[in-house]
Amino acid sequence: MHTNVSVKRTIGKLPLLTVMLAALITGGCVTVGHDYKRPDLPESGSWNGEMAGGLEAKTPATGSLARWWAGLRDPLLTSLIERAVAGNHDLKEARAKVREARARRGIAGGGQFPALDATGSGTRRRGSEETGSSETRDLYSTGFDASWELDIFGGVRRSVEAAEADLQAENEGLRDVLVSLISEVALNYVEVRTYQARLAVAEENLKAEEETCQLT
Repeated sequence: MHTNVSVKRTIGKLPLLTVMLAALITGGCVTVGHDYKRPDLPESGSWNGEMAGGLEAKTPATGSLARWWAGLRDPLLTSLIERAVAGNHDLKEARAKVREARARRGIAGGGQFPALDATGSGTRRRGSEETGSSETRDLYSTGFDASWELDIFGGVRRSVEAAEADLQAENEGLRDVLVSLISEVALNYVEVRTYQARLAVAEENLKAEEETCQLT
């Protein structure tokens, strides 16, 4: 009985900082929610057919794939793609979403650091000449405050992880819009060139038919 009383008295005399540190160490191992785990998705062993006719598999250059249309060496196609990228509204909206997600991630990460607050003020006073003191006095005052909420249960860390995931999703959405836009411009350009070539062939055939008709 006496032993329990002495233990209680000893605990009661522990400094507040020690108690907070012990709570931090104990609670630091507990985080709200579960860690994200990527789901297992079935993947095909090969996306391409077997090489034939002397073809060899090589690793494509990333830089060349990023600007694949430059390999066609068509200035008009390059100009059309650059104009589409610069003026497309869907692409501008996707970029705005990326900036918004990046800002939200910064706001979420701000909870991991102390919050600082500083104030300042200044006043100028001048006495009345009737009282015999007409001196001018300048008074200045400053204040500084800081606060920090310990992320014991990992709520802030989880919010940062969620914001980072949202940012990655918006980046992938931007790439999706960019790839779709460039492919549509290139596809329409190829179709126009195809129709122009077919029209030229038709005109040549018509000219040959007219010559044959005159000879007949």
